[in-house]
Amino acid sequence: MLKKMMDASVHTIYFKSPIFMQHAITSAYGYKQKKKRYNKMYKDAFDRYVAGEVDKEQCLLELLHHLKKNIGVYRDIDIDDQNVMGSFLALPMMVKEELRNDLEARSHKVGKFLISRTSGTSGINLMVYESERDYTMRMAYLDYIKFRHGVKPFSRRASFTGREIAPPDHRNIFWRYNLAMRQILYCSMHMTPDNIGHVYESMRRFKPSSIDGMPSSIHMVAKYMLQNNIKADWDVEAVFPTAEILLPHILRDIEAAFGAVVVDQYASSEGAPFIYGSPEAGYHIANETGVFEFVRAGEGVYDMIVTSFLNHATPIVRYKIGDQVEIDSDRAYLNSHRDDVRITKILGREMDYLIASDGHKVMNVVVNWIVDGYEEKILQFQLVQRKRHEITVNMVVNADYETEADEKEIRRRLKWKLGDDNTYVFNYVKAIPKGRNGKVRFIINDLVKQ
Repeated sequence: MLKKMMDASVHTIYFKSPIFMQHAITSAYGYKQKKKRYNKMYKDAFDRYVAGEVDKEQCLLELLHHLKKNIGVYRDIDIDDQNVMGSFLALPMMVKEELRNDLEARSHKVGKFLISRTSGTSGINLMVYESERDYTMRMAYLDYIKFRHGVKPFSRRASFTGREIAPPDHRNIFWRYNLAMRQILYCSMHMTPDNIGHVYESMRRFKPSSIDGMPSSIHMVAKYMLQNNIKADWDVEAVFPTAEILLPHILRDIEAAFGAVVVDQYASSEGAPFIYGSPEAGYHIANETGVFEFVRAGEGVYDMIVTSFLNHATPIVRYKIGDQVEIDSDRAYLNSHRDDVRITKILGREMDYLIASDGHKVMNVVVNWIVDGYEEKILQFQLVQRKRHEITVNMVVNADYETEADEKEIRRRLKWKLGDDNTYVFNYVKAIPKGRNGKVRFIINDLVKQ
C-alpha cells in the first residue's frame, strides 16, 4: 500500500511540474535504470553474445536443472544429460491460465526482482516475475540485436512508447528527454496527423542514430516526411519496431523516409525468446535466448510454443503463447533447436482475424492487401468487427482520397475477402484511437470474446 501511495505521489508531482522538471525526473529515472540494468553482468552477457560463445544445448540443460531444483511444479521431472532435447520434450505444455493461476508455484523469487505485466491484448491480463539476472540478460540481447545492425550501446535513440509521459494538455510537446540514456521518448497516445510535424522537428533537432517502438507511430512520422518530400538530414542506422504487427506498407514507408534498415522484432512481456529480421531479408531465430516450437495451424501458418532461457524468476517453458508465424513448410511440427526453420512473416496474435460471411477466418494479413496501392491516400486504417455480419472500416485519409471512387474499390476488396453478405460501415476519422497501452490494433474482433 505504501509503495502504491508513493508511486501515486511521484506521478502527481511529475505532472504538476513544469516541463523542464519532467525532463529532469525522466533523466533521473533513466540514470537509476541504467545503473541497475547495465552492470558487469550485462557487459559479460553482451560480450558473450557478440563473440558467439553462448551454446544453446548448454542453455537448455541449465534451464532443465534450474526447473528441477527451484520450481515447484517441475520438481519430479527426469533429466537425461545425454538426451537433453528428449528430456525437454517430455515436459508438459503450458497455457496462459496455468501460468496466471499457478504463478507462485512456477516462480523462483530470490534476490532482487520486479513484476512484468502483459498489456492484455488477448483479453487476459498476466504478470510474471523478473529477476535482476533476467532483465539484464534481456537488455544485453536487445543491444546485441542493435549492435548487429550498426547501432552501438548508448547511441542516441528515439523511442515511441505507450507510457503516459505527457499530460492530455501537452500543447504539442509530448516528448521527454532521458539524458542518462541519450534517449528521447515520444508519447504515442498523443500523436495525431495534425501534430506529427512537431514530432519530426524534435527528432531533427535530436538526431537519433536509431529509432524504436510502435511501428504505427513511427509510420506517422515517415508518412509526414514522404508527403512533404522531407529527407532526414542526419544518419539513422536502423529502426527497431516493437509491440505491434509490422505491415509491409509500413515497413516500406519507414525505410524510404529514414533511409535505414527496418528490423522487425518478436518477443513478449511474459519473456518469450527473440525473433528478428524482415520479410525481405528473412527472420533470424535467436537460439541463444530459447526454443521455439511450431505446430501447423493451417497452410503455411504455425502456432508458436515458446521456451525462454532468459527467465529464471518465472520460467516460460513450452508455453502456448497464442501468437502465429508464417513458415514455408508443410510439416506438422517443427522446433528451432533441431530444425532449420525459415520464418517468412510474423502474424502476431492468433485472435487478430475477422470472420467472413461464410464463417471462415480471415487473418490479419488481409489488412495490407485491402489498402495495397492506396498507401499515399490512406494514412491509417483499421477494421472492427463487433457484430456477426457488420464490419466498421476506420480510416484517416488525406486530400487526394476520392470518397466515392476509392471507397467503392475498397468496398469491392472487402467483399471479395470477407463476403457479400456483410455490411461495411466506413468511418472517416482524424486519428485511429489507440489502446490504453498506446498501441494501434489494425484488427479488432470483439466476437472472439462472446
